[in-house]
Amino acid sequence: MRLRTLTLVAAAGLLANTAAAETVIDVLSINRDSATWKQLYLDVVEQYNAANDGVTVNLQFMEDESFKQKLPTLLQSDAAPDLFFSWSGGVFYEQAEQGFLRPIPDATIEDWKGDLSAGGLAALSYKGKFYGAPESSQNVAIWYNKDLAAQVGVDPSSIKTYDDFLDQVTKAKAAGVTPIIVGGQDKWPLHFYYSLIAMRIMGQDGMAASAAGENGGFDNEDWVRAGVEFKRLIDLEPFQDGFMGIKYDGATGLWGDGKGLFHLMGDWDLGAQRGASTSGGLSNEQLGVVAFPMIDGGRGAITDTLGGASGFVVTANAPDEAIDFLKVFMGVDAQKRAASEGIYIPTVPSAGSLVEDTILKQFAAIGGASTYHQLFLDQFYGSTLGGAINDVSAQLATGDITPEEAAKHLEETRQFQ
Repeated sequence: MRLRTLTLVAAAGLLANTAAAETVIDVLSINRDSATWKQLYLDVVEQYNAANDGVTVNLQFMEDESFKQKLPTLLQSDAAPDLFFSWSGGVFYEQAEQGFLRPIPDATIEDWKGDLSAGGLAALSYKGKFYGAPESSQNVAIWYNKDLAAQVGVDPSSIKTYDDFLDQVTKAKAAGVTPIIVGGQDKWPLHFYYSLIAMRIMGQDGMAASAAGENGGFDNEDWVRAGVEFKRLIDLEPFQDGFMGIKYDGATGLWGDGKGLFHLMGDWDLGAQRGASTSGGLSNEQLGVVAFPMIDGGRGAITDTLGGASGFVVTANAPDEAIDFLKVFMGVDAQKRAASEGIYIPTVPSAGSLVEDTILKQFAAIGGASTYHQLFLDQFYGSTLGGAINDVSAQLATGDITPEEAAKHLEETRQFQ
């Protein structure tokens, strides 16, 4: 009886050790509406799981706004993912400062630098420590529908000034064509307008001064003018009906279905509009891209860009295997495939030359000519001030706040965050 008991105990111990050897890596990504982008992720996960006995990677996708809202709670719980998507910037800095992230060993980073983008790695570093691996760089520009432009009788490629843009918006409206598609419910698509207008008005030095609280911070004539110029566009009623009741995913579907002339969005929208469209989306031949125009008297440059430097970061309690998978997930082979299939503009230097898609090449050229690259303001300024930027952008669009009130609210938020 004792022998049988010992045998059962030994067997139970063996099963426990076997179970303990199984490592699960939970990865949380924002939605990838592009079918090819999502498939790339799924393929990398499947191949990694097949090649690594005892390790299982679970990949989950979450809609952008839900991701932003739920992540802070997840990071404070036992349900925290081991890896998650990051836009870098101030929100990332807050997560690192609060101890939610795990530093990647210095020796590992030195090894990675031979393959991955040094600039991209730097975007996911804080106070000398690296917390993630970069994937893609993004730039925001004005997309236009060539078919609708011909119908309206305008040439968006000729847009150089903000007045040029407003003139074409007016002509589209008069021709019965919706000038602009936007997902107002998510707010961040509206913040692109407010942000780029501010950048064109005050330039890099002015944007930096606001962040530092100089010249009144955000409560100054430049930010008031940014609101005034944004309101000039809003007063033309340029967006589709019910724009504040539709999220980005729905809006990019409308754009892909050819429902509007313009769409201010990042390069990721190439695949996203096709994935969300009910008709297969707009072809490269139907699409055009132009940089956001200059504001009269502005101190910025048309080559100043707004965008991101994104990737995935490691959470504080993640196992070592998560770091191993991260290198593969964001690695050279995956990014080369992304480049060659026109999925996104990669950060890996050896993959850049493989970008053949005509539209992504235009975005790559915009990024390559950038004189000052500003991270998305809702990410750059951190969750509190960044959230306020989104809020006032939406309130300006609905007429619920004046340009003066918006500027004052941003400065009050900056002071008390």
